[in-house]
Amino acid sequence: MASATSVESPPRTPPASRGSRSASISLLAISLGSAGLGGAWQAAASAVSAWIQISDALYAVSGLIWVVLLVAYVRHGGARWRNLREDLRHPGQGFALAYVPIIGMLITGHFSRFGQEGARWAYAVFLVAAALVAARLLAHWLTGTLSGTVLHPGYLLPVSSGPFIASITASALRLPEVAAAAFAVGVLYWLAFGTVILGSLVTSSPLPPPARPTLTVLIIPPAVGGSAWLAAHGGRLDGVGYGFCGIVFFTLALVAFLLPTLRERSFHTGLWVYIFPVAATTNFLVRWSYAAEVPDREAVVWALLAVASGAFLLLGAATLVHGGRLWRLRSGRHPSHR
Repeated sequence: MASATSVESPPRTPPASRGSRSASISLLAISLGSAGLGGAWQAAASAVSAWIQISDALYAVSGLIWVVLLVAYVRHGGARWRNLREDLRHPGQGFALAYVPIIGMLITGHFSRFGQEGARWAYAVFLVAAALVAARLLAHWLTGTLSGTVLHPGYLLPVSSGPFIASITASALRLPEVAAAAFAVGVLYWLAFGTVILGSLVTSSPLPPPARPTLTVLIIPPAVGGSAWLAAHGGRLDGVGYGFCGIVFFTLALVAFLLPTLRERSFHTGLWVYIFPVAATTNFLVRWSYAAEVPDREAVVWALLAVASGAFLLLGAATLVHGGRLWRLRSGRHPSHR
């Protein structure tokens, strides 16, 4: 009976295709980071008259990378339901598929000034996709499939940070009811699932080195949640807004103390996971500095942009050098490429 089952089961995906899909999913962090930094520059454009063209360029880069990686993912079998389901169920990387609709929402919200009606339709598609991916992931996790997996903050992206980003985009598209609904979902699963993840981090064994950079993701939910609240309330600070401020600053202190454990001995593209937390925090702090009327806030905003943009450019340069080195190594193995 067992042998019959194994014969009748469909052929498994070749390891090379699965590895290529995995690489495409992980590299989406570059697109997410680019869009996140574009959002910070967009917030600064209204605060200190920063150049909106820089924000446009960053979103354009994000969109280009997003499309290229999506095409690569589909070309290696990502459009097949069996492969997509397998990728969603992957304990270490399934959550990253939520990058796809989240990046789509960010890009749609930014370029909505060129046509709000079309942007609303595109947003609806990405919103439904993000909700389906998050619900599918959560349903899979609730069946106990993560019982043997070390939980890390990256799992908060689809179920908490995604809804907060959906709320920010809805506010930009003047859909206040949708913004409120998405915000409520983000708060619920941030509190519920965030508590589970923090408990696991405290009581379980330390995260393996490849997963440690995700500790910086702890800052994303309060940062994008705070930005969502400010966006929905016209940039005005109230009691809830100040509450988000307190959580952001406390989490920043926590992440600062964690930095010594996040040292990397060599460069790898997984380091792009750091950029979106930096960009999301910068975005919130730009909004907060003006809402709270911080003294010398223009200097504060430009300093924040300089730090975030410097980190982005440094990592981008390192990625190009790394890619060039890999290309030369492959060319050396295959003389026909010379």
